[in-house]
Amino acid sequence: MTHVENLIEELKTHQLMVAIRTETAEDAYNAAVACMEGGIRFIEITFSVPGADEVIRRLSKDKRAAVGAGTVLNTEDVKRALHAGASYIVSPNFDEEVVKFTKKAGAVSIPGACTPTEVYRAYKGGGDIIKLFPFVEIGGLAFLKAIRGPMPFVRYMLCGGANLENVPNYLAAGPAGILIGTAIIRRDLVAAKDWDGIAGLAKSFGGKVEDFRKCSGG
Repeated sequence: MTHVENLIEELKTHQLMVAIRTETAEDAYNAAVACMEGGIRFIEITFSVPGADEVIRRLSKDKRAAVGAGTVLNTEDVKRALHAGASYIVSPNFDEEVVKFTKKAGAVSIPGACTPTEVYRAYKGGGDIIKLFPFVEIGGLAFLKAIRGPMPFVRYMLCGGANLENVPNYLAAGPAGILIGTAIIRRDLVAAKDWDGIAGLAKSFGGKVEDFRKCSGG
């Protein structure tokens, strides 16, 4: 298996990726460490965080994490992210140049899409996993079921709406991964610097994955 294939398979096993979007680099770093302490392996630092590439650089030295960059909108940010040690690039949209550059560099490409046409274009353009975003607004699990009919070969990441109550339903849909943001990186916890609280939420989500795996025999 290639590095890209290994990472995709690992995400399928872990299922959870946490997107960290905070107002400062230090908060992003501390929130990421809290997630890792709660058992989350896939950590996405969004490029809306000031100094996001430096946060990625610091986190990429920690063997507990597979670190990626999110909200990547242009090739300049791809370069910065990869240079800092990101192993996957996540975008809210499909940009052909961003995907091409990411793939050429040997990283995992996760572009966003929200219509059948966009999903297929992103897939044909080289996206390894297609992020359905905004997931709830485009129809959620019903949309996933509908689009899987004609396009079962696409790996889907579900982005939006997952919480501790419904995450078993998300897992049952068999996605390539589930992207979680404020359900774990709660603004009140970040504001209070309550990193233990964030670690606790991360652990709770991880427990849901373990429970689902046991119940499904996976």
